[in-house]
Amino acid sequence: MEILKADAAMLSNYEVLTLLNEQKAQRLANEVAGTREVAENLRTVEFEVQKYLNNSPCSTQSPEQIAAFKEAFQGYELMKVELLQILNLRPRSAVELLLVIEEFEERFTLEDCDAMLAIIAQTLPRDDDDAIEEDGELPEGQEA
Repeated sequence: MEILKADAAMLSNYEVLTLLNEQKAQRLANEVAGTREVAENLRTVEFEVQKYLNNSPCSTQSPEQIAAFKEAFQGYELMKVELLQILNLRPRSAVELLLVIEEFEERFTLEDCDAMLAIIAQTLPRDDDDAIEEDGELPEGQEA
């Protein structure tokens, strides 16, 4: 196997979840029609990935949010992989953001960091943000 374009297959968690949901619907339609051509171990992997992604920030994203996010970050010179990580992880703090962006201190200022965090909070709201604001703790099973 030869990889022609290494970065051509970068997908966000939202895109992966959407694809898996579409495949599941197609598979269910095929099972109703009487054809079942999916290996059991593939179904297990799909199920586990869907379970993980349904409990991640991408489960509440929409195409409109993603478009607004991309547009808002056009002013910053970020690599595609950095934008993808921000989109997937939705960092809440400066520490999380600095871990995602390479050489942040050399490329951006602390004001840029605050502005980026504000953009993320505005364009990619999280369902668990309200719970954190109320009691100051993360929901069970999630890390900061």
